[in-house]
Amino acid sequence: MIRDRGFVLVNALVLVAAMAAVAVFLLARAEGARVRLEQSQSSDQIGYYLDGFDALAITLLNSDNGNVDHPGDAWAKADYSVPVDRGQITGQITDVQGLFNLNWLTDPTNTRARAAFDQLLNRTGIAPQTGTAIVAFLRSGGPDARQAYARLDPPIDPVGGAVLMFEQLRDIPQLRPSDFEKLRRVATALPADSTLNINTTSTQILAGFLPELTPPVIERLLAVRAREPYSATADFVTAAETALGEGLDDSFDVARFSVASEWFRVDSTARLGNHTARRTSILFRAPFPAGTSVRWHTTTRP
Repeated sequence: MIRDRGFVLVNALVLVAAMAAVAVFLLARAEGARVRLEQSQSSDQIGYYLDGFDALAITLLNSDNGNVDHPGDAWAKADYSVPVDRGQITGQITDVQGLFNLNWLTDPTNTRARAAFDQLLNRTGIAPQTGTAIVAFLRSGGPDARQAYARLDPPIDPVGGAVLMFEQLRDIPQLRPSDFEKLRRVATALPADSTLNINTTSTQILAGFLPELTPPVIERLLAVRAREPYSATADFVTAAETALGEGLDDSFDVARFSVASEWFRVDSTARLGNHTARRTSILFRAPFPAGTSVRWHTTTRP
């Protein structure tokens, strides 16, 4: 009888232990499901916050008349910071038509663009051979030397031509990450027929297109826009030719320049509790009634 009681007690202990293990397992699964649900909800909410900043940028650009774009416009405010529930959104709007468009290099007749690009590389401290690799990457048919691309993981076969996104340059083996970041501050990737906005570009970029003028002269020309932006490209050309004392030669195509922009980049960061997400959006502003729209965006969540 005592042996039977011991057997029953052992069985009871085994059963209790098994039930406890099952309970722990179920509680762990429930906690895991709760954490996943919370993360999913936070991910959705932080995405909505980034959507909200894109919407703010669209509203600001649509409220601008778009006839002249310059650093004094509301959209060009250096930094926006918006508090939200359990977090914050920060962001900046950049007129990318004030940057050097790499797709200009796909046009072999645009000799001023190639000269301006070489000078830009020199001023940003990027080696000439890196610039040669970039130009070859954008050339129709792609680079002649493809061995370095074949050694990538995974290997790629560059076909050349215009790029849709600046980030595509990461595929160039000769372009170091540090040089990529330097170039990103002064260059972009837009349709090849886009113009350079005289009112938002820098002396560093514009000097390459006007080698006839010294940088100090260009600085004086651009200082005028701080008081009153150029309302027409002809006004800038007149000022440049006055400073030069003669007309610009035929290689200067005024149609490649503008005083207003259609393309803008939005860089935003959203924080929600311990979660952070970043987004880069490219916006295109069409004439009314179409207005501004997001052409594409990329979102990263560390």
